[in-house]
Amino acid sequence: MQPQDTNTVVLGDSAEDVRLARLAHRGGGLALVDATNLAWQEGPRPPRWLSRRLFAGIVADLRYGETVTARACLHISDLLKDSAAARACLAAQAADEQAHAALYGRYLDRLDVPGRVNPGLEDVYQRCLAWSGHPVALVLAFNVVLEGEALRLQRFLAQRLSCPLFCALNRRILMDEARHVAFGRIYGPARLAGLDAEQRIAIYRWLRSLWWDCSSLVLGGLQGPSGTLLRVMQPSLDAFWRKQSMTLMRTGLVRKEELVQAERP
Repeated sequence: MQPQDTNTVVLGDSAEDVRLARLAHRGGGLALVDATNLAWQEGPRPPRWLSRRLFAGIVADLRYGETVTARACLHISDLLKDSAAARACLAAQAADEQAHAALYGRYLDRLDVPGRVNPGLEDVYQRCLAWSGHPVALVLAFNVVLEGEALRLQRFLAQRLSCPLFCALNRRILMDEARHVAFGRIYGPARLAGLDAEQRIAIYRWLRSLWWDCSSLVLGGLQGPSGTLLRVMQPSLDAFWRKQSMTLMRTGLVRKEELVQAERP
């Protein structure tokens, strides 16, 4: 796969367009090029306390998330008629996600253990893609909530795992993921400003449901002694959701005075 070239896209000149254009031009699958310099010949070296089966499952989940997000980017791009710059960002992101999936696949091949995707994750992502309301909800779902959760998991694993190849691979991927989250935070506020409180709160509750289901599935998939140890290492999901809700509030999805209402079932 060749890196995506976004430099030829004709973009607007608003402040938002300029910011989004900068993001788009820095992406496009370059991780595949950069990853050629990683120490692939040394192979994976996960810690002794973590079973290779469980580790392979975690990596398989990460690869699946990248693959589905690449498809979602193309779907969302078709829905965003108001910004060529946003569509350029999503095209670059799709190429990034495909590159990440290929890199995780290459790492899995070297683990030499079948990596089985948590089947519940497939349902979460399909629920995302089935959304039929305002498309800004999909941007928030994939570029703020789920991408933010992936960032958290990747950073956590990079801190806790001693495999040099996995850590180096994730450092490169994190560069792209942080930019994808930035896209959601830039694109979202202006569109959310045009929605009434009822619409915004409905989106907030939908995102909360997706996040909790996804996070619970990831933790629930950590079975066995090493999985229990990984679960103990992580702070509570309540604490992580509070951070997510504050991020969503900063995008304008809910206002401070609406948060109590939004958190109701």
